[in-house]
Amino acid sequence: MIREISKILSQFKNCFSRTAPFNWFVIIIMGFFVRLDHHGVSSMVRWLNLEPSKYTSLLLFFRTSSWNLKKIQEKWWQIVLAKCSTITIDGRYLIAGDGIKVSKEAKKMPGVKRLHQDSDNSGKASYIYGHHFGVLGILAGSIGKKIFCVPLCAELHEGAEQLREFQGKVPPSINGASKVSVTTLMASMAVNLVRGLDMGCIIVLDAYFSVGPVFLLLKEIAKENGQRLAHVVTRAKSNVVAYEDPPPKTGRPGAPRKYGAKLKIRELFEQRADLFQKTTVDIYGINKVVQFLCLDLLWKPIQEKVRFILIIDGRETFILMCSDLTLSPENIIAAYSYRFKIEVNFKVIKHVIGAFFSHFWTSAWPDIGKENQTDLSSCDISRDKKLITDTMNAIEGFVNFGCIATGILQILSLNFYESIWDRYTGWLRTISSPIPSEETVKFVIQEEFFYNFGSFRHTLIYRIIRPKIKKANAIKLPLVA
Repeated sequence: MIREISKILSQFKNCFSRTAPFNWFVIIIMGFFVRLDHHGVSSMVRWLNLEPSKYTSLLLFFRTSSWNLKKIQEKWWQIVLAKCSTITIDGRYLIAGDGIKVSKEAKKMPGVKRLHQDSDNSGKASYIYGHHFGVLGILAGSIGKKIFCVPLCAELHEGAEQLREFQGKVPPSINGASKVSVTTLMASMAVNLVRGLDMGCIIVLDAYFSVGPVFLLLKEIAKENGQRLAHVVTRAKSNVVAYEDPPPKTGRPGAPRKYGAKLKIRELFEQRADLFQKTTVDIYGINKVVQFLCLDLLWKPIQEKVRFILIIDGRETFILMCSDLTLSPENIIAAYSYRFKIEVNFKVIKHVIGAFFSHFWTSAWPDIGKENQTDLSSCDISRDKKLITDTMNAIEGFVNFGCIATGILQILSLNFYESIWDRYTGWLRTISSPIPSEETVKFVIQEEFFYNFGSFRHTLIYRIIRPKIKKANAIKLPLVA
């Protein structure tokens, strides 16, 4: 597996202005694979058995200007499309997006703020101090075998308005007016991704993002012929309302009506129960029978028609929204069914890779105290702004490198699953799929590194890591008088 990883990582070389930072990038990715704990950068030094002095060099790498995260992300997108068999619907990529909140106790870490958690899980506190990251991933794999949500990019969202200004990021705008929120930042990140892929995409989001600004921002991406590149599929809020077509003009004085009868979508499950149709939908390789009602109705937040799909799945009922009026109800249901893959991906990024467990801080960051939002008005000195910006770049860089490491595990799993199982020496109670999990692939890589690393002396990874490994000191027994 180390040889295959070397081939993938070698494609990133042009993203760095010098050889040294590229070497540190390779070391960091390998550190994500081989470390057995998630104690930030220090764990990479420990489990790669690097010289202790390299710890400082690693920290400096994250804050250096010799690499640009956007350039690395774009190269990563090209690699994913070349190495993975992507899942498409109606000839368009499926992109899943969601946010994740990570607890942080640091007082001097940029972006840490008081966050509200709305969850039915009793183990989660209602409020935490931490980071809120938005993540986008592309669905790849094989229907009937295994499907991964390969992470493509991550960005700090909640509480990052002023920080984004420090980083020089352009705020999302609608009709020329700046509008910064968690939902618009996710939509803006999706816009940048779709432009980079330059291919039609279906953005699958949770009900939290079923708001007008998300639909309006994604509407702006179009080809030269006017064809839209991005459409939204999301779950509607339970209180969503829509309108029928306006009545025909009467010729009487006054402006004509823009909207027809108001409909509370939730009530239509009972009012139009006789209009529901049955269909069989392929979800994760399993045929499932559901009932649905498809309605194209006017939605005030965007003043345009949206396709509403009312679905009855056994005893459960829910409503889906889609900005594409030509997409069939079956495809809309199938697209949204894959949204949960990003939740599975969060588990891997968090617990298997440990991409969110870093501790970059700066003394220039003001104390947040008990306030919900950090006040950066005191950071007027250019030096303070640079320190905060460098630290912010380090935090987002660490998370995105962890996403790349996760994606590499998924690429190896999809393309080399037979050889991975042949080399796997562990024990699994249940093998649920012929495609191994990311954790299984990571186990195989760890065994190769710790026990057979010398056999990979002709690879890029060996040439970079071997000179930096800690030299064994001769043990001198104390002289006994």
